[in-house]
Amino acid sequence: MIMKDILCLPSLEGAVVLAGASGLDREVTNAMVMEGPDVEKWGRPGLVLVTSLFALIPLGPSDRLEFYDKVAGIGIAGIIYKPGRTPAELLQPSLDACEARSIPFVQMKSTINFEAVLMDVMGTVIDSNAQLLDSFYETHRKTMRLALQQPSIYEVVSQLKERMGCEVSFFDRADDAHVGTDEDASAFESATLSEFRYQKYQTNHYYNATLRYWDTHSEPALAVNIPSQSHGSCYLIVHTIPEDVSAFQRMTIDNYVNLLSIELLKQEAIDQQLYNRNNMLVHDLLQGRYVSNEEVDEAIDELSIGAHALYQVMLLRFSVLDPSQTDRVRDLLNTFQRRVRRLYPNSVFFESNNRLSFLRNHTSGSIGFDKDEMATILDNMHGDDSLPRFSHLLVLSSHVSRYDIPRANTEVLSIYKLFDASQLADRYIRYEDLGLLKFFIDIGDSSKLASYLDPRLDRLRQENPEGFRTLATLCANECSYSAAASQLYVHPKTVRYRVERIRDEYGVDVHNTDDLMQVLLAEKIFALLGPNWKS
Repeated sequence: MIMKDILCLPSLEGAVVLAGASGLDREVTNAMVMEGPDVEKWGRPGLVLVTSLFALIPLGPSDRLEFYDKVAGIGIAGIIYKPGRTPAELLQPSLDACEARSIPFVQMKSTINFEAVLMDVMGTVIDSNAQLLDSFYETHRKTMRLALQQPSIYEVVSQLKERMGCEVSFFDRADDAHVGTDEDASAFESATLSEFRYQKYQTNHYYNATLRYWDTHSEPALAVNIPSQSHGSCYLIVHTIPEDVSAFQRMTIDNYVNLLSIELLKQEAIDQQLYNRNNMLVHDLLQGRYVSNEEVDEAIDELSIGAHALYQVMLLRFSVLDPSQTDRVRDLLNTFQRRVRRLYPNSVFFESNNRLSFLRNHTSGSIGFDKDEMATILDNMHGDDSLPRFSHLLVLSSHVSRYDIPRANTEVLSIYKLFDASQLADRYIRYEDLGLLKFFIDIGDSSKLASYLDPRLDRLRQENPEGFRTLATLCANECSYSAAASQLYVHPKTVRYRVERIRDEYGVDVHNTDDLMQVLLAEKIFALLGPNWKS
């Protein structure tokens, strides 16, 4: 019911709108008698005030204007005025204030009592809500019957189209997947979402959506997030203007969103079971835990990645830049692995914390994981405002046979340890591109690797770890004291003092080309040996 409907109630027969006619489309949710001017304490949106304005008599002109400002700010639907108790000089300023603020001011007959008006207004609202609840129950019952049939996503959106009278789409932002009742309407290239709240009857997260299409035109739509444990990027798109969606239609949409949520949960359960099994198999393959070639063959056959001769390992590490969003790293992992799997169906992966290790089976004529394609996926993720801001390090191994998969995994893990993550944000590294640094990775034997350390630097790291870190940071920053100080969070004079003291005590001079090279190589060797290694 809106204020205009109130004029048709029996108790308000013959009522006259004295001011604020432009606000007669305001929704009415309840009515009450106004007993005091402190409307900010008990007023709420949609409330109709039934009053003789007697409570405003003690107020001065400025306080009365402030009262009407509060009424407008709260969203009061309107005022029903009963004449007889208010001085004539108070009525006209009230009419002027309501007209200026588009607050409907309706004068009832003086012979009608307040109770009759309250019963008419509240009874109509109650009847309307009861009818809405009956309709919701009927829609819910039909939706549950549909759920028992285990419908596809297309069947769900098709059923909702019949009830809404407009086109409907299912949209997965992570996979860029579209399933809709109309091919043209569902073929949007991007969606910009802005969350908002309806005043009533809202269970899920609703968004004003702007859909952009290939011919550069855009259309408004209503988007509703579909709750899910791992698919946080799935939406139901209703191709209509959000303001045109009624309360009953929102209840209908919520029912179908819940139905889609059930379907996603069932798919997640299947995917999770398969994921757990595959994750274990891939991990054991990468770690070389199978003792015979026959066991390797069995694992590869179960993963269905044995059609070609060669294999390549790809390691990707994500770092979320905002510490408050570190729990969203899984959104990044899910988005990347889905897009890679769509691009390379014959690849499998192992997930651990903030890292993904992919294993791809390919022919000798192909190139394994294409570095440019991986860069495109990650660049698109960087530009997706629905994902947290992040940095990444992507490493590609050489190409090996099925029985050398552990060696390829050792390559990517060694590269991961070899380079400082903060210096390699948003970088792509291939084993083939390492040049001389391959030598350290291929040695493998830690004792032999340690024999290439400069004894001075070995002693420095043991006796003064902070000094070695200062020296390595300075060399990595091309001997720029200010850059090294910024990275170490100290003053440039502190860096200079430490470097001069090391030169005097250990004989290491970073301005000597040979010593600078020894520091850089020692840092890489220590990274491969690990933080717990001791001389």
